Amino acid sequence: MRAMLLLAAAGVAAAWTPSAHHTQSLTGRFFPVHTSKFALNAHSTRPSAVLAHRSPAPILNEREAGVRAGLVTEVPFEVRFSIGNVISVSGGLLLVYCVGSYLFNNGQSDLIQTLGFVYAIPALVGGLALKYAELPPVPLATSPEAEKLRETKGTKIQKKILSDATRFTYGDAHMEEPLKALKLAPRGVGPPELKSLREGVSPNGGYELGMTFYAPNTPFRVWKDRAPRYARFFGPNVRAVLRKVDVEQRLVELTLITMEEGETDEPLEVLDDGSLAPVQTAAEEEAAAAAA
Repeated sequence: MRAMLLLAAAGVAAAWTPSAHHTQSLTGRFFPVHTSKFALNAHSTRPSAVLAHRSPAPILNEREAGVRAGLVTEVPFEVRFSIGNVISVSGGLLLVYCVGSYLFNNGQSDLIQTLGFVYAIPALVGGLALKYAELPPVPLATSPEAEKLRETKGTKIQKKILSDATRFTYGDAHMEEPLKALKLAPRGVGPPELKSLREGVSPNGGYELGMTFYAPNTPFRVWKDRAPRYARFFGPNVRAVLRKVDVEQRLVELTLITMEEGETDEPLEVLDDGSLAPVQTAAEEEAAAAAA
């Protein structure tokens, strides 16, 4: 009897189980499905394929990030004169005074002369040592329009580079740490030497800061290979432009230009005819040659 009841219950359950067609009809009746045109086109755009053609933005490594942080750090004050000259001249004058006073007093010295000798000689030697390690300011070519535009559109890093390069420095060369962080200095030799600066107005109205380097040990190919990192390192909101100034003298100019509306940070290169073209790294040139 129990078996008969179980069979009857199973039959009723099977009779009330909706089929796939019945389920679809119920769904369409009570819960209408509206197919959106955006849903139909979701796979047609193929965003993954579009993103695949975009080269990922280079990420700064730890050394680059540390050096870049120094470029945006503001200092409380800057010394715009030669410390070596001040110390060496003051030490020399004090030494001359002490020697002259000693001679005019028939070889008799007092406390002031003794202290003068004690401080004058170290000051003179220290000042001469500073003078030996001193780097003069880099020459700057500018114009009133460029100076005005610097205040309104120049980035913090552009202003810091110009400020650091146009004052006396001691020990490190101008732009030495940024060039090393960008791997523009071959191992075992010094980095490119910053020879001059220029600032101007770009054709689109942006502020541009050009840096001319003497790079006897850094081929132009290396400058181009590192070009994708310039915008991130010296940015934001700047575009880098490379130019061969003089092949025989190994002069290269790296220009940082503030971006205007509609512009990108893609690095550019000034060709021999004066036109601009996107910078191609060695890998990109090899891939283009293989495809051709």
